Amino acid sequence: MRMTVTTDSVAQAERFDHWACEMSKLFTGLDALPIVRTPFHGQAASDDLGLLHLSSISAGPLRVRRTARMIAQHEEDHYKVALQTAGVCVIEQDGVCSTLGPGDIAICDTSRPYSFTYDTDFRTVLMLLPRPMLPVPPDALRDLTARRISADAGVAAVVGPFLRSLSGHIRDCAGPAAGGLMDGAVSLITALVTESLARSAPPPQDAMMLRIRTYIENRLSDPDLTPDSIAEAHGISRRYLFKLFAAQDLTVAGWIRMRRLERCARDLANTSAPEQPISMVAARWGLLDCRHFSRLFKSAYGETPRDFRRRALAGPDRS
Repeated sequence: MRMTVTTDSVAQAERFDHWACEMSKLFTGLDALPIVRTPFHGQAASDDLGLLHLSSISAGPLRVRRTARMIAQHEEDHYKVALQTAGVCVIEQDGVCSTLGPGDIAICDTSRPYSFTYDTDFRTVLMLLPRPMLPVPPDALRDLTARRISADAGVAAVVGPFLRSLSGHIRDCAGPAAGGLMDGAVSLITALVTESLARSAPPPQDAMMLRIRTYIENRLSDPDLTPDSIAEAHGISRRYLFKLFAAQDLTVAGWIRMRRLERCARDLANTSAPEQPISMVAARWGLLDCRHFSRLFKSAYGETPRDFRRRALAGPDRS
């Protein structure tokens, strides 16, 4: 759902209050504070790309924050990816404070307090993605949140231009292409996180787990994806593979099943293919037994795939 905000037609004395009110609708549980007395100005365009939410913002100096009290009132389970395109931003979370210049990227976790401070006019692109979509253990990503990721080289040099371009053309990306673009965006952010964590030298077991999750994510459509094939591809024993997942209170089969069901749920809610057979959706993600898929889906989502699709396509309440 596209949303645009501007202060152009608002009286100067009321501009910041108007902005803060509209931003609270766009980013639930977020507080905006002015930091200068000069008349405020701001523009924002926001839209959904599947399960992702992308916003392009241009505004005057301000500070935004998400406090523990706001988190308690408005629970969220997202990562926020920030691409600074003009001006300077100071981002803070968990005691880590970083300064972002044009082209720099940072990630924060909306389930914990954070703040963004812009001392001058700025432009930024923000992407919200549900935490379960990123195949990275939250504890591992905690080492990366609020830290500056330079776009000078590596994956960040690709992610920055991609997000900037996507924010400018997202309104043209509806229909069947949206799902592919969403997957591409998540894959790029996963690659960015993987590279950044590798540079910060995480413990060997965390690095291995991240590689395994990424491997699984890229092969969810393969019905022959098994613990044995995963262990063999990574040169480890089946027992050690199970030990890695058990350390995070997970099982290999349970993780694969959860990620496949999430992909199926996304496709079932796709308005561009409402007549696609449910069995075809399940098979696309490696679930070839339709009866078994239906039982798994109902256990996870509390309703059959058919009922889920009917409710999703009827239009959920977005208030």
